[in-house]
Amino acid sequence: MARFFLPRSTINDRRASVAGAELEHLRRVLRLRPGDQIVAFDDGGWEHEAVIRSFNDAKGELEILRSYQAERESPLAATLAVALTKGDKLDYVVEKATELGVRTIAPFVSRYTVPKLNDRKAAQRAERWRKIALSAAKQCGRTCLPEVLPVCDYHQLIGERSAGDLKLFFWEREAEQTLKQVRDRQARVESVALVVGPEGGFTVEEAEMARAQGYTTVHLGPRVLRAETAALTVLSLVQYLWGDLG
Repeated sequence: MARFFLPRSTINDRRASVAGAELEHLRRVLRLRPGDQIVAFDDGGWEHEAVIRSFNDAKGELEILRSYQAERESPLAATLAVALTKGDKLDYVVEKATELGVRTIAPFVSRYTVPKLNDRKAAQRAERWRKIALSAAKQCGRTCLPEVLPVCDYHQLIGERSAGDLKLFFWEREAEQTLKQVRDRQARVESVALVVGPEGGFTVEEAEMARAQGYTTVHLGPRVLRAETAALTVLSLVQYLWGDLG
């Protein structure tokens, strides 16, 4: 059955309403009709089997047949902080990170970030990424939407948005520290913050600033990975080591 997102506020007892883009998807894209059954998930971790009762141009009315909590979310609260990339590469990162179970995505601008966005374009990009995350969550069966934060400056990211039991800063100039060594020292982790740089990498000053804020600098191996490859690799690895992959 088709999956849709319903904010908890639209559900009242055994009834729910759908509007906006989700209604458009239901009517115009999938061409569903009253009597068809769907699956919906809300922003509280619940999934609902429902039947369409009626709809018009403004909203659709659903009857909830069954509600349950599906265990598909990773126990690891992973925040992926990723620098802006050229073109639409970050669209791909957002989509695949959602499939991999990321909890929060934090795009940022650092010294060697190539794209330079004004406030309007940054807001438009963030809204686009939220739509991509919603679509990916619906497709892969997640019951919670990852949060996509507004684009911020590197200093704000490191200073104000640094949170997690474990904070990892992936840097190509780190010569010794590996992720396996970190895992050997810290076997249990409930939340992790991952920082991955732009195509041009990080400066020494940016790495030192991260260390001062409690980040551990880590390298991924002898080969230099593209920014989008590195972002998805580190998320996959931490989900394997401390989350629910593998």
